[in-house]
Amino acid sequence: MNYFVYFLEHMYTDETHTSCKFLGYFDDMEKLEEAKENALKLPGFRTYPKGLIIRKYQLNKIHWQSGFCSVIGEIGRDYLNELDVITEGSRSIKELNLEHIFQISHTYTIHNFLDDERIIGVFLDENNAKEIVDDLKNKKGFKKHKDDFIIGRFTLNNQLWTTGF
Repeated sequence: MNYFVYFLEHMYTDETHTSCKFLGYFDDMEKLEEAKENALKLPGFRTYPKGLIIRKYQLNKIHWQSGFCSVIGEIGRDYLNELDVITEGSRSIKELNLEHIFQISHTYTIHNFLDDERIIGVFLDENNAKEIVDDLKNKKGFKKHKDDFIIGRFTLNNQLWTTGF
């Protein structure tokens, strides 16, 4: 069985920059909608209400395997495509009664004030995530950036951003 998790973030662009705020992973739509409503009460989020984005990530799937192949900021062929994230027949992880999931991301510092961070995948097991990172470190697009992987442990249904901006 393939499972997915809901992902909530806020993204907006104004005259000076683009900002992205990760609000959390959720195991069902009801809890996600509650977090979304809470966010919309906060300064900044309520100013840009259309910036709240909901995605589904299939668990245990590597979304970016090639790494940096040419130009910083490129979107690789195998990087996350919003249209192909969930396979048919996938179900929410709610039935698994999990408390945590593990996200692998990679951050590349373009210059002192700008990082390019990409989510590689979301996994049920930390040891599996570590094995995947070890494998990816040897791929051509990551070899020069081996120390830039991050494995984060996230509590499900926990809204991470609780203040405005």
